Amino acid sequence: MRRHLTAFAAIALAGGMLLTPGTANAAAPRITAPQGAVQADKPLAPLKLTVTYPRRAWAGDSYVYTLTTKNVGKWYTDIAYIGGYLPSQVSKVRIIRKPAGSYCEISGREVGCLLDTLNPGKTATIKVRVWLRNSARGTATANFGSASIDVPAGGLGTFDIHGIDVGSDVKYVRVKTRVLR
Repeated sequence: MRRHLTAFAAIALAGGMLLTPGTANAAAPRITAPQGAVQADKPLAPLKLTVTYPRRAWAGDSYVYTLTTKNVGKWYTDIAYIGGYLPSQVSKVRIIRKPAGSYCEISGREVGCLLDTLNPGKTATIKVRVWLRNSARGTATANFGSASIDVPAGGLGTFDIHGIDVGSDVKYVRVKTRVLR
């Protein structure tokens, strides 16, 4: 969201400068990012997410999404995030397996887990059981993503949840399960 606001502010600033009268030999205006806007760097510990799910499921039954993330970087993660959005046909959600030391939360159709340190080459697995409604039809589509969150050098005392830097945008994996009747 911050990148979109930064781009919008830069475009608005550039547009305002284009509309002001100037002389023919005036220097070109220099456009800078607004104060306080920070460009996100690539994460030090990028994560790769793999989702295992059924291709077909009966309406009214339950099935499990297995979310496995692997640290493919050279450094350990400060904090790792795994989460996503579940299908609208889901009536009930439960996290049935999570790594020790993780904090997981379910809010409606959203599920999210914050994991502790994940060393290079290591994996963490979360299993989410969902129950389809009896009236479910069509295709149940879910989106899951993972991100490595780099904590500032000052430690958790300087950690601002609103200014969180995940290093890059969360890339979601879309999975589709066909609902059988």
